[in-house]
Amino acid sequence: GKKFFTTYQSTFMPINEPNFDANYILDYGDVLKIQFIGQKDFIDNFEISRDGSVNLPDIGQIYLSGNTLQEAILIIKANITRAYIGTDVFVSLESVRDVNVIVSGNVFNPGIYTLSGNSNPIHALVMAGGVDEYGSYRDIKVKRGNKIIHSIDVYDFLINGKSETYHRLQSGDLVFVEKAQKHILVQGGVNRPMAYELKDHENLDKAIHYANGYSVLADTKNISISRLNSGSIDLINLGPDDSLSNFQANDKDVLNVKTFKYINVSINGAVENPGEYTIEPGQGILDLVNRAGGYSKNAYPFGGILLNNQALAINAEANKNLYENLLDVIIDVSSKNPQTDNSSLLQLASLISETESNGRIQTEFDLNKLSQDSSKDIFLQNNDEIFIPEKVNHIYVYGEISNEGTIRFKENEDINYYINKKGGLLNSADTKSIYVLLPNGDTFKLNQRKRIFSNNISVSSQELYPGSIIFIPREIDDSYLRRQSIQAYVGLLGNLGISLASLSVLKD
Repeated sequence: GKKFFTTYQSTFMPINEPNFDANYILDYGDVLKIQFIGQKDFIDNFEISRDGSVNLPDIGQIYLSGNTLQEAILIIKANITRAYIGTDVFVSLESVRDVNVIVSGNVFNPGIYTLSGNSNPIHALVMAGGVDEYGSYRDIKVKRGNKIIHSIDVYDFLINGKSETYHRLQSGDLVFVEKAQKHILVQGGVNRPMAYELKDHENLDKAIHYANGYSVLADTKNISISRLNSGSIDLINLGPDDSLSNFQANDKDVLNVKTFKYINVSINGAVENPGEYTIEPGQGILDLVNRAGGYSKNAYPFGGILLNNQALAINAEANKNLYENLLDVIIDVSSKNPQTDNSSLLQLASLISETESNGRIQTEFDLNKLSQDSSKDIFLQNNDEIFIPEKVNHIYVYGEISNEGTIRFKENEDINYYINKKGGLLNSADTKSIYVLLPNGDTFKLNQRKRIFSNNISVSSQELYPGSIIFIPREIDDSYLRRQSIQAYVGLLGNLGISLASLSVLKD
């Protein structure tokens, strides 16, 4: 209820007053519009005077104060029809009086407030700034002549949805907010976790009701109560046969409903049912792919991509350090040898700074291998993303080559075949540092015949697969600068591989 009074209309007079119902009680200051049609035509406004009457021409005083609007209309019509035969009478409330009421108790700004005669206690509370931190939302009294005429429980309409007509305020009324009885914090597996106020006779099951019930994640067999007890905190764990309806609430109780842990992941691309999935902790790629209906006919699991937030953070930090180190190297070499051509490294540093980091984790996507060896099935984490590309039948060639782009994959052909098909290397090519990125994320530097950052396993130049990327960098004369560029090229190739995999239907 705390936000209710802060979002409520701040002025006590609405922009357009609604129609008044027949039960509105007239008093001094109300103005009636009275119209005669028939034997005598007449229309005018009449304000109820201090003695509670209006004075009509040829009729005299009619006492209306204390009557409802409906009763006043009947009284006026009875007097007019006796004086003028065949005359119709129309009466409406033209404007309402102001009333002075007192708002006190546990409100932010207690005092005397002038409100519209159509106002109810809620309007008065809004004008007083609402209920303060000590006040009750469930025990608000309206007093008239030292008698309680109305008690308000904000939860009735705010939570229980009861539509209730409150007494209109009259001058001299007192709106009093009592102190709160018990505040209970409900957290965990409920649909609306927050603090709630309970009355003295209400048990803790009411707190669950006000919290909109248990959520679908709730472990209802694992509920605990933290309770203050003379300077210490008692932890009460409910047993399987315990019911919250048997536990009387204490002020400042914390009711904690444990939740079952689930993981939200997504899988897209060449699977039968791509989308977001909720899985249990400890489930991996095999479980998720099976949940998604398996791979589609055109899937290319060897090029599958797993993106992880923790890996993303590490990669982003590594790229930042790589960029800063590369700039330091360029500055250092330039200061020692101003004649050195650093244009290639400057371009490389610019690419690193502009390239978004990725959180790719290399893993196995072959379902047969995962089924046979569970150790290869990586456990998924919350918000992991998997993308399965479609089969491709080409190799990508980029860098210092006559004609960048794709070329159809041919079984058992080596890198030279693809380079020659693309017009051969440019004179600016660094033939000692040709890189290959395989669809599964493995990268190797051709002249070393070793996989970079992959346990230094020897690999033949013949080990190419559809979807592989061949990258030929620009030659850098300085051997030290060339060494510094290796990691940068590997990082850039990894990002390029993810981008191309998501465009798995790319054609020349």
